[in-house]
Amino acid sequence: MIRAMVVDDEVLSRDELKYLLEVYPEIEVCGEAANGESALELFNRLRPDVVFLDIQMPGVGGLAVARVLMQEQDPPVVVFATAYDQHAIEAFELNAMDYLLKPFSEERLDYTVQRLKRNVRKKDHLVERLERLVSKLESGVLHQGAPVKLAVEAEERLVLLSHPDVAYAYVEGRHVYLKTRERTYRSGYSMQELESKLPTPPFFRCHRGYLVNMDWVKEIHPWFNGAYQLVLDDKENSEVPVSRLSVKEMRSLLNI
Repeated sequence: MIRAMVVDDEVLSRDELKYLLEVYPEIEVCGEAANGESALELFNRLRPDVVFLDIQMPGVGGLAVARVLMQEQDPPVVVFATAYDQHAIEAFELNAMDYLLKPFSEERLDYTVQRLKRNVRKKDHLVERLERLVSKLESGVLHQGAPVKLAVEAEERLVLLSHPDVAYAYVEGRHVYLKTRERTYRSGYSMQELESKLPTPPFFRCHRGYLVNMDWVKEIHPWFNGAYQLVLDDKENSEVPVSRLSVKEMRSLLNI
């Protein structure tokens, strides 16, 4: 039996991977964590054979977790979950470390599981390769052009949006919604989680209830009491407010 732990800050991604692993009786998911701190605590308690590890997480990220795991006397096999583009995937291949590309593919997962069955007890050479890969990632070699992927719900399916496709996010009731050119998606993120995941710029917290992608702004209108309205280049020409407290930062971002 191979004991596995799943680490990802997105609950939908964790649930999807656990569901896909259920078809393998030789894999037991013994625990899951939503961030790096919890992952390290859980690892020390459970000592799994393999850790499926998301790279991009707020706080202690996947690379920092991998660095700590490499120092263990009996380190686990690390399988990175990633949304990197094809150039980055080639680097993963060259370093012989396994990975799962989001959204997860059943065929690719099967390849990973078969590889784990062959190598999970032969860890010495894997640790050396993991160290080389983490060094490349930390140096920024694999970060160039890599979009952030956001998991959202649509008709009982999981959809992954690339961050350039998101025009803005807003709070309505108890949920945060993401707006693209054509439609609106309900997300499972808080506004704080989105703000930590998305690159700044182009994303800008223009208002307590709004996070806007400045690349989508086509017009700026003065509003009242020193506030502004941003008009976006989506299907509805959406209007997003900029609070008075955020105007100075907006001007700096736009060089006006």
